[in-house]
Amino acid sequence: MTVIDDDVEEELAGYPVARTNDISQATEVLERILPRVPVRMRTAIPATAFDMHMNAVDVGSLTTSYVRFGSAVHVITSATDSYYVNIPLVGNAIFREGRHVVHTTPGVAGVFSPTPEADLVWDGGCAQICLLIPRSSIERELERHLGHTLGESVEFDMEMDLTSLASRGWLDALRLVLNEADRSNGRPLHPLTIGTLENLLVDSLLVTQRHNYSQELEAPAASASPRAVRAAIELLQERPAHPWTVGELAGSVHLSVRALQDAFAKSTGTSPMRYLRGIRLARVHAELLSGAPSDVTVTEVASRWGFIHHGHFAAAYRAKFGEVPGHTLRLRSEP
Repeated sequence: MTVIDDDVEEELAGYPVARTNDISQATEVLERILPRVPVRMRTAIPATAFDMHMNAVDVGSLTTSYVRFGSAVHVITSATDSYYVNIPLVGNAIFREGRHVVHTTPGVAGVFSPTPEADLVWDGGCAQICLLIPRSSIERELERHLGHTLGESVEFDMEMDLTSLASRGWLDALRLVLNEADRSNGRPLHPLTIGTLENLLVDSLLVTQRHNYSQELEAPAASASPRAVRAAIELLQERPAHPWTVGELAGSVHLSVRALQDAFAKSTGTSPMRYLRGIRLARVHAELLSGAPSDVTVTEVASRWGFIHHGHFAAAYRAKFGEVPGHTLRLRSEP
């Protein structure tokens, strides 16, 4: 049984990159999907028996890929300036970074920081979801959370226990990415969706997986003025269609993420992103009221306003407006 799904055959099927029996072509594909990362690949089996299957989709600055090798393969990557999270769905793999070794399984993911060289051995039939996150994305978001420039690189613990309660939020964020890609089926993701998913993946990784800044990240935040909260509210009201992250919003009013969140809770009783969700729900409601079932669907409108988990969207909509979204859309067509 896999952690992400009970019966995974293939993920990101709408975004095929390569299916090849040629090791040279597979190497070229990996180097293209993993930019500026020279790759060496070798296998003990005859070249005619080699098989690689890869799908991939970009989520903002991040790349999410599905990779499966039909036979055991040894991959060596040179210096990289990105972070990687590798989640086995089927089979096992061994990852070495210097003296550190991680045995990944469907219950244990590998989290790898920028390194001079990584050595990866995949068992035959091993399939993984591989997430690439540029160093700049990790550092920018963490600096927004802490409210200051980092003094040293972020170093994550290399093993992530996928069976723990702590990892559940990050796996939920990853599942949202996979579900949205499946729903889009090869079409470009909407900008609001991309911003939401990218922020979820980076933020939840920083909170879920221990690293050398975790203790500081968990410390109480300094207080912020009500004026800063009012400025943040004005930004959300004026630009609800912008793909806001809490980090960007905090930076816009010159606060750390933790200071903004604490001050927002004291002033409004909610978080900045929940406040924004309320604004966007109102925009969805207005569009459904003015639309017609023959011209638009609830899913289209909800996705356009950044609601990517449609079960949660429907529950939030009903709680706010006292009816399901479909009923609002039908009101215009009813006599």
